[in-house]
Amino acid sequence: MIDKQLQAYRTYQSFLQTLLTICGCWYMPTKSNKSTYYWSICTLLAMVTYTITNIIMSYNLRHDLRNMMKAIGVATAGVSAILKVSSFMIHRGSLINYHRTLNDLFEKELMQNEKIRMTIFSPLRTMYTMAYTYFTVMTALVLTYFAPSYIIIIRHFLLHFHLTTNYTLPLTKGFGYFWTVPDNFLYHFHLLYETSMVILSCTTATSVDSMFGFYVYQFTSTIRAMTFKLTNPSLTEKFSNLLRICVAKHQRLLQCRQTLEHVYGPIIFWHIIINAVHLCALIYDTMLFVDFNLSNALAFLSFAAVKLIQTFTYAWYGTILTNAGRYLSFLSLHPLIQKRDVLMGMMDRTFLLLHPRYHEEN
Repeated sequence: MIDKQLQAYRTYQSFLQTLLTICGCWYMPTKSNKSTYYWSICTLLAMVTYTITNIIMSYNLRHDLRNMMKAIGVATAGVSAILKVSSFMIHRGSLINYHRTLNDLFEKELMQNEKIRMTIFSPLRTMYTMAYTYFTVMTALVLTYFAPSYIIIIRHFLLHFHLTTNYTLPLTKGFGYFWTVPDNFLYHFHLLYETSMVILSCTTATSVDSMFGFYVYQFTSTIRAMTFKLTNPSLTEKFSNLLRICVAKHQRLLQCRQTLEHVYGPIIFWHIIINAVHLCALIYDTMLFVDFNLSNALAFLSFAAVKLIQTFTYAWYGTILTNAGRYLSFLSLHPLIQKRDVLMGMMDRTFLLLHPRYHEEN
C-alpha cells in the first residue's frame, strides 16, 4: 500500500514538473540549463505578443461589446501567464534553494518508519485529485473550442486530399485582427497560432496553480510528521533532542514560507481581483444573449467552471497552509512543562501567506 502511494507521489511530482517545463517555469538546474532558460524567455515573449495582439483586438472591436469582452478576457489570461512566468524567472535562485530545502525535509521524513509515511501520505490522494481534475477541465475546454476546426480539416483532407479553409477560427472567428486574415495557407497559420497560444496559457495556469498545491502538500505533510514524532516519541530518544530537531525544521519551513510569499503573493492577489471581474463579465455577457442556446450555455459554464476552480484552488490550498501550524497547538499540553514555551513560540509562527507589500508597511 505504501509503495503504491509512493509511486502515486512520484507520478504527481513528475506530472507537475513536465507541465512546468512545457510552459518555461521549471527552475531546477538541468543538463541543458541554458536551453531551459532560453525557453522561458521564448515563452514569456510569446505570451507578451499574444497579450498585446488581444489588447489591440479589443480596441478594434470596441463597437462590438461581446467580442470586445472576449478579447479582454483572453488578454487578461495572457497577463496571468506573463505574471507567472516572470515571477518564476525573477525568483529562480530563491526557488532552487526553496525546492532543495523543502524537498530535502520531505524526503527525510519519507525515510522514517511506516507509521510516519502513512501520516505523510494520508492527504496525498486529495491533493493530486485536485490537480488532475484541474488539468482535465482545462483540456476539455481547449478540445471543446478547437477540436471541431481540426476535425473539419482532417475530414476534408481525407475525402478530397485538400486542406480546406472552410472553417471559422475558434477563438477570434477571424475578426478583430489589425490585418486582413487571408483565405490561403496563412489561414491555417492563424489557427495554429491561436491553438498554441491558448494551450501555452492553459498549461501555465494549470502547472503554476497546481504546483502551489504540491508545495502546500509538502509543507503540511512535514508538519504532520513532526507532530507525530513529538506526540509519539521514541523510547530511545530524549524529548528535548527531538524537540530541538523539530524547532530547527520549523525555522527552515518558515524560510520556505517567505519564498513562497514572494513568488505566489502577487499571483494570488491578481487572481482574487481578475477572477471576480471575469465572473461578473461572464454574467453580464450571458444577459446580452438574445438566443441562449446550448453552445452559449456550454461556453458560459466552461469559462465559469475554470475561474471558480482556480479561485477555489488557491483559497483551499491557502486555508490548508494557514492551518498547518495549528497541528502543533495541542502539543502545549505535553507533560514536559518546561518545553511549553518553545511549543507556544512555534504555534505563534504560523504559515500565513501575505502579500510582500504587507511586510513593507508593517
